[in-house]
Amino acid sequence: MGYERDVDLRVQNFETEQFQPAKATNKGEIFTADWYVANLLKGNVFSVNVGTVTGPVTAAGTVATTTPDLHLQIPTNTKIFPVSLAVNIDLAIDDTNLEIVAAISNGRDSSPTGGTSQTILNRNNRNGNGSNCIAQSDVTGITSMVTDRDYLEFFRVNGTFGATPVAAQSEEGQPMSYTWRATEDGPLVATGPSELALMIGKSTFAYFATLTWVELAA
Repeated sequence: MGYERDVDLRVQNFETEQFQPAKATNKGEIFTADWYVANLLKGNVFSVNVGTVTGPVTAAGTVATTTPDLHLQIPTNTKIFPVSLAVNIDLAIDDTNLEIVAAISNGRDSSPTGGTSQTILNRNNRNGNGSNCIAQSDVTGITSMVTDRDYLEFFRVNGTFGATPVAAQSEEGQPMSYTWRATEDGPLVATGPSELALMIGKSTFAYFATLTWVELAA
């Protein structure tokens, strides 16, 4: 008896509109993908940007668990594995302290006050999977993440910008990009209902941010 495949998985070519066997590489070679790449190919990796191209967003100016600059709601039956978080300060502010905090909490405020909805994108750009999470920036009010909840800070940056930085440049020309990576700083998982927040202070810095995570059913 000859070998028969249980499933004949085929996808439609966007250029020719013809259906062909699904493959992860151009030639369809067999390879072993690591956990992240495997989930990327499955369409389980997502990102959200705050600020795009030449349009940064202005931070609230204080680190407070009730007014996050980025708020990600993780619903029931969903869990996320944060992969990376990058924060880029657009311009330094003379003689000002910078503080960045990212945290997760076992609670979830599903009706935050204010906030701007942010689009969550699949990092496999032709994959149709959507995220179950909700992302908002500039949130003006949520239930405190530390009130009767398990609150875990996983990223913190502190710095002081000295006097007279060069106009319209970063402090003394140094890059002002601050990045957390699970592969370097230790992985974590947030199982819904829960939330993730990014807070930026101690002044109203203009910034860009990108959060990336793997999302699976809980």
